[in-house]
Amino acid sequence: MTLCGSENQDFQMTGFQSGGNLVTDTPVNFAMDPSLSYAMPMLTAISDQKTMLTWTEKDEKGEVAFCLAFSENKDLNFSDKKIIFRGMGVGNSRMMRAKVLVKKDGKLVAVFSNREEVPAEPGKRPKRASNIVYCESVDNGNTWTSPKAIDADPAKLVRGFFDAIVLPNGEVAVIYLKDVENSTKHEERNLRLALTKNGVFQPERIIDPVVCDCCPINLYLDKNQHLNVIYRDNNNDIRDMARMVSKDNGLSFSKPEIVYQDNGKIAGCPHQGAVSTLNQKEGYLMWFTGAENEQGYRLTTLAGKKLAIIDEASAKEPWLTSNKSLSVLIWQQNKNDEQLSMVAFKKLGNGVSSETQWLENSSKTMNVSGILLEKQLLIAREVLGENKKNTLAITKANI
Repeated sequence: MTLCGSENQDFQMTGFQSGGNLVTDTPVNFAMDPSLSYAMPMLTAISDQKTMLTWTEKDEKGEVAFCLAFSENKDLNFSDKKIIFRGMGVGNSRMMRAKVLVKKDGKLVAVFSNREEVPAEPGKRPKRASNIVYCESVDNGNTWTSPKAIDADPAKLVRGFFDAIVLPNGEVAVIYLKDVENSTKHEERNLRLALTKNGVFQPERIIDPVVCDCCPINLYLDKNQHLNVIYRDNNNDIRDMARMVSKDNGLSFSKPEIVYQDNGKIAGCPHQGAVSTLNQKEGYLMWFTGAENEQGYRLTTLAGKKLAIIDEASAKEPWLTSNKSLSVLIWQQNKNDEQLSMVAFKKLGNGVSSETQWLENSSKTMNVSGILLEKQLLIAREVLGENKKNTLAITKANI
């Protein structure tokens, strides 16, 4: 498969079919500023016709803007960007990916990390602190409320590695790791959950007191619309993935169970979370395992059936997406010495995975994400730029 088109200072929408036939080459209708560095693009399918793109952009002073744009048609021409919030502490990374949720009533809820400045005590290093905050928009992203902390605790602590989701009852759930004050090092951070009630966040609560301290959390709704939490547990440095399930919109949870017995023992945090997706027939999970006999990214069904292990050392940043009948795994990997960090993907269906396919001319890729719309796969990615100022590209492929 061959990607057609070129990358420049505009967002590029390009497409391909088997054999390298050109499908489209349509730039969206706003340009990127060459003085800014762009990061962490993420696509969200709002409906069959509407797609949302979110990203952050940093200026030369270090100020970061969290932005979004919409496409209202299948041609994927995005609107002018809208800024959710701009500030020096805005965070967006593979460890703490900023998100915009769409509620059933059309309200948008942006959830992201916001770093705090904590004055250093004499002779000591500055203390790290961050909040997870949210903003809301009732006018399709044109205006936003000021950021509010999800956790009302005023303590200067690190809160992060979060995920957020809209629950079947229309409320929002945000799950995250939070520093344990006066930690004994056995439990530097614990797993917390905050839920809204009538749209207002209620006090947080601990749902697992001992977890891996720096691995992102994953939330998904299963076929029964039950809330699933996937996180890396820590049992005497055995850091396998665990799952808890709530059948009452996050009010209570089942006892944690290990998703797959990797028995991966690591004397430290691998800084790797899980990704998940579901179609109407089945679902999939992928995570990094440190198992001695099989290190790499493990792909399983939600039921725990092993499908594949990607053990290439350069593989990183997997992403899973689905339409009604098909799922796709996307990641980045070095294909050869000449083309580094290219986009790779596998089609998933009926409990099996296809051979790896590549997007040619997709070198210098970082932080991939994507969505599957009918038979089209959209892949958003950073493209490594000069002077560490990355640009963005979006690729449209027929599956």
